[in-house]
Amino acid sequence: MRAGIDYTSAATQREGIGRVTRELVAALLELPDRPELRLFYAHRGPLRAADALAIHERVSIRRLRISPRLALALWFKARAPIPAEALTGRVHVYHGPDYTVPPRFAPAVVTVHDLSYVTRPQDAHPAQRRFLERAVPASIHRSRLVVAVSESTKRDLIAHYRVPPERIRVIPNAAPDWFGPVTDEAILARTRRRLDLPARFILSVGTIQPRKNLGALAAAAASLNRTRQKPIAVIHAGREGWLCGDVYRAVEAASPGAVRFIGHPDDATLQALYTLATVCAFPSFAEGFGLPILEAFACDCPVVTSRAPGTAEVAGDAALLADPQDPAALAEALTAIIDSPDLAGSLRAKGRRRRRDFSWRRSAQAMLEVYREAASGHP
Repeated sequence: MRAGIDYTSAATQREGIGRVTRELVAALLELPDRPELRLFYAHRGPLRAADALAIHERVSIRRLRISPRLALALWFKARAPIPAEALTGRVHVYHGPDYTVPPRFAPAVVTVHDLSYVTRPQDAHPAQRRFLERAVPASIHRSRLVVAVSESTKRDLIAHYRVPPERIRVIPNAAPDWFGPVTDEAILARTRRRLDLPARFILSVGTIQPRKNLGALAAAAASLNRTRQKPIAVIHAGREGWLCGDVYRAVEAASPGAVRFIGHPDDATLQALYTLATVCAFPSFAEGFGLPILEAFACDCPVVTSRAPGTAEVAGDAALLADPQDPAALAEALTAIIDSPDLAGSLRAKGRRRRRDFSWRRSAQAMLEVYREAASGHP
């Protein structure tokens, strides 16, 4: 089996879909029956970490020497008839892991992570929304099979794009096996000093954009701190995304200074943050999956998340759920964990068990089966 994969997100994005694509490719290469992978990425200059993959005997990688945005514009706006095989060579199947599939000759598979730009258009940048509204249906039409990262996304694909259920395969994301709690007290102490972290804090993780609902988290923090002798801080880790100015304004309107933004940490720091946090809050309005929930479970951090379909599906019974539209309900759930060591301990144990329900090895094996199915011409 020879598979072509658009590796652009993995090469250019540290978090989100970039992380997911890197973990999928790494897991595919660990399988006993691993396929040959023909990867390509769009970027003006070479990216050493991506190019280093070519050292693997089952990997070749090529660079399209233009920006990712220009590559998408050529394929979906200008409709340039440049097939993906011009970069990958002949393959049995082509995989677009980030919503889009360019023109190609081989059978295609596209991964759709969520349809939040449809279900909550007010949270998407207008230009981004217009592009996705055009490119995603076109990519689904070009693909033999569609991969959804959750049952929630599958339902949205059926409801909004009328994708036949027999064309959809659900393959969840996962936290990598190496991602876990930091046990070295010296590392934890250095992280606490370097970031000036208080003894107890609420951790929030994700790209700073409206869908993450940080205004409600700020309001919840203000509410729970009104009755506390010693206020508990909210620390947010994540890069700036689209419409982040709206987010900062919403946070300041809810409670000035309630959330401290520390930027996007590296993996080691992120693991230390989860380990040190009293509770992780992930009150997103809409997610296809919600990877920070699993990352928190992996690091023994109890979680409060939203009662939205995608986040509730990932959390199972291992987190407290709250209405993302109700800061008071969010404050109540956070207070319950902060003030009850027994509840926090119970959620930690449930989180460890829930984390084991997701595995990149199993997801990679399922993806390989999807590749074979698409290449065989079914359905």
